Amino acid sequence: MAATVVRVEGMREVRRALRRAGGNELLDQLKGEHQQLAATVMRAAAQLAPRRTGRMSASMRSSGTRTMATVRAGRASIPYAGVVHWGTPPGRRRRPMNISPNPWIAIAAQRTEPQWAAHYEQALRQLMRRVENGG
Repeated sequence: MAATVVRVEGMREVRRALRRAGGNELLDQLKGEHQQLAATVMRAAAQLAPRRTGRMSASMRSSGTRTMATVRAGRASIPYAGVVHWGTPPGRRRRPMNISPNPWIAIAAQRTEPQWAAHYEQALRQLMRRVENGG
């Protein structure tokens, strides 16, 4: 399944500099920023999620690691979340469903981008200032 991805050029080097300057403390702050970014997108996505029963919206969760922010929907009892979001692939032979994509999480990420991108850029600048000042 394809995913919506935002890449920051040079992020590997940023993490390396954070690790050298402050060890795990600065990397944990970066993880916190990723968690906050994912939570921002998740709040917007929860409002856009399809609502027949509300189970898909209730199954949404966000997470942040040192390398990425992630928003997920679905679980074992809601296996259809990915199909509803991304649709069915063309040319599916077995039990063709022809479900059109409804990428509500990707749309939420795009709509909230001005908000989280500005905050993320500011947070990265603050972390890099700490690196330049010696931790």
